[in-house]
Amino acid sequence: MGKKDYYDALGVNRNADLSTIKKAYRKMALKYHPDRAEGSGIDPKVAEERFKEISEAYSVLSDPEKRQQYDMFGPEAFFQSARGGRGGFRMDVDPFEIFSQFFGGRGGEDFFSSFRTSGSPFSGSFSGGQPFRTTRQPQRGADVKISLKVKASDLEGKTTEIKKTISLNRKYQNGTVRKEKIRIPIPHNVVNGKVLRIAGKGNQGKMGGPVGDLLVEISILDDILEIPVSIFLAIRGSDLTVKTPTGKQLTGLIPSNTRENTVLSFTTDTEEIQKIRVKYLYPKSLTSDQKALLTQLHTLETQTNE
Repeated sequence: MGKKDYYDALGVNRNADLSTIKKAYRKMALKYHPDRAEGSGIDPKVAEERFKEISEAYSVLSDPEKRQQYDMFGPEAFFQSARGGRGGFRMDVDPFEIFSQFFGGRGGEDFFSSFRTSGSPFSGSFSGGQPFRTTRQPQRGADVKISLKVKASDLEGKTTEIKKTISLNRKYQNGTVRKEKIRIPIPHNVVNGKVLRIAGKGNQGKMGGPVGDLLVEISILDDILEIPVSIFLAIRGSDLTVKTPTGKQLTGLIPSNTRENTVLSFTTDTEEIQKIRVKYLYPKSLTSDQKALLTQLHTLETQTNE
């Protein structure tokens, strides 16, 4: 920053109190912080330099003793003290540390975490010390988590994975957001609540960092209707017509010897395919004739298996 005016850097007059100085710093630091400026159209190099100037000015004007030295001697107070001259202050501050302390720690890992500093950017004098340097480290892109509904009927009977295509907004390194179509492979035996990780389909990283992942939480929609079928009918087999709870008429075939929980495809009265799950319907009681018939069936089964 050299010999520039600290008051001018913060946009305050020389009589500004501490509260005014803090408000000015807050406003300008948020505007020119390199990570925030990156997405607001401000040239990164300009933002970096302004952020340094703002931090330097605030570190002096917010400290009564340093401010008094500055008001008396200007930046020379700090420049000469670095050489062992006038008894001022040797500056050794980090603009990102100042930012972090000012915002109660939010300026560190959680606020704009991708920016890092290498050493102390203000070591030595302001006008003749080492130049301000920052090192931006590669940062991994954020994972993106979504919920995806899958019909149970789409998984029923499958022995290999199925694929669903989704539209996803992904954030890129330059801050832009693009909508992309992504194919999601879903295991045929996936369970409700399972989170699938799709590598490299999250947001892009910064400074060449790796891309985040896409996390897909599966929500299974059980659209298979349970249809009660007489156990005798399920054993014998027959054409069947039933009504759904919503009043639709379903027509289909119950093959002979159909086991309970078998899933079958029926057709609605509007020619749609509806999956049904067979649930055995047992008789509440048996008449003497029914018992006699069952005894005959059992005898015939025994003879057939001999």
